[in-house]
Amino acid sequence: MTLTALQHLLRVAHALAEDQPILVLGSASLLASFPELGNADGPLATTYDADLCPDPFDDLTATMLDEALGEDRAYYQRHGYHADILRSSILETLPDGWRQRLVSVPDTAAVLALDPHDLAAVKLRVGRPKDLALLRILHDSHLIQAAIVRERLELLNLPVEGRPRMLASFKAIFKP
Repeated sequence: MTLTALQHLLRVAHALAEDQPILVLGSASLLASFPELGNADGPLATTYDADLCPDPFDDLTATMLDEALGEDRAYYQRHGYHADILRSSILETLPDGWRQRLVSVPDTAAVLALDPHDLAAVKLRVGRPKDLALLRILHDSHLIQAAIVRERLELLNLPVEGRPRMLASFKAIFKP
């Protein structure tokens, strides 16, 4: 997904949501900070969705956005990318203080994206191979800093039994 594609999707979502603020929370949120990641040779070139959440969340807006912009809907068939509409419960998985670090998406109104270091902490928490591969690229490209990611990991509300796997993934990527 390119920044231009994300911006188009967000303008449509924002209009459908009747100008309600929208959050971009998944990997596509990186485009707000690093548009080059969506270039043809970038790691987001094969990303065809953006994880969006109306803010504040309401079921009717979420359902409407999903029906209009979700996977296999007419919008996706026409443009080749779509929105995954997230529930508000996802916000509980983000590092404390994430709202103060949101990043504006260029040339959009009332749309904010997750800070790259907050996203990195979430990706480490989830620990899927594709997420860890993306984090390696971000680290190797000097787009995220290990010390800041480590700080954000400490801000996650995570049971103690989940920490060893997350910290092992952190060490494998950042080799502190």
